[in-house]
Amino acid sequence: MTQKQGDLSVTALYTSATWTWGGLPNADLLDHAHARRVFRVVNAVLGVTRPFIGLRAPLRLALIHRHTLIDSLLRESGCLRVLELAAGLSRRGVTFTADPRIDYVEVDRPDVVTKKSHLLQRSAEGKAALARSNFHLIAADVMTHPLEELCPTHGDPVFVIAEGLLMYLEPDAQRALAHKIARRLADAGGTFVFDFVPPRELPRPGRVARALGWIMKRFTRGQGFAADERTRDQVIADLGACGFYEVEAIEPSLVAHAWNLPHPDARTNQLVFVTHVHPKPSRDRS
Repeated sequence: MTQKQGDLSVTALYTSATWTWGGLPNADLLDHAHARRVFRVVNAVLGVTRPFIGLRAPLRLALIHRHTLIDSLLRESGCLRVLELAAGLSRRGVTFTADPRIDYVEVDRPDVVTKKSHLLQRSAEGKAALARSNFHLIAADVMTHPLEELCPTHGDPVFVIAEGLLMYLEPDAQRALAHKIARRLADAGGTFVFDFVPPRELPRPGRVARALGWIMKRFTRGQGFAADERTRDQVIADLGACGFYEVEAIEPSLVAHAWNLPHPDARTNQLVFVTHVHPKPSRDRS
């Protein structure tokens, strides 16, 4: 199975199929054969190699933990404006915009946005979601496009999500993105949530892991995981330097029962960072 130019990356396909496999609300609206095929192939490969690459639990369970924890954090925040970067085929925007009070912006590459719109157009439920005035699919490069254009300032706090993105960015690119988000949130405050497991916290890869990494790199058009020697404390320090405060690093497997996550007994390898920005004093807002 090869990726052609313009195809969705294996990560977008695999995660989409994972949400469907996990029975998450509205995931079925984005279900399609190619994603199911990628899901089967990746699971088969990981089923053989998992003992050699340090995964304590199947990848699909780790992603379910990550995704549903972020859902819970968003729900608990009470925030009514959401900006999801590199949203892929996430079912989150469709789900949360069923509440007309929530304004939800999803951003990704043009080919991803086009594919997602096409998939949603297949069903009455999907068409209804696309027609919502509070659901926005925007084609843009999240690294270069001004966030103020993607999510204009209106004096309301914003909840920013970057799921499955930062692991592909080098540390300098991570810091640049964090600076952009902190500047955008300074308007009225807000929260930034993302997942990232510092590579040094994972077992050192052996031959099988390196071979799998090579395969995955081919699937993702040459985009492998970024080299990063920072600890989680150094990531937290970087976020503080970017203007965030109260940085918390949450391991979903340790809070799975408390947060009522699916498969709470799975020992998954995931780490979700939650951090905030204070709003500017009223006199400083434009």
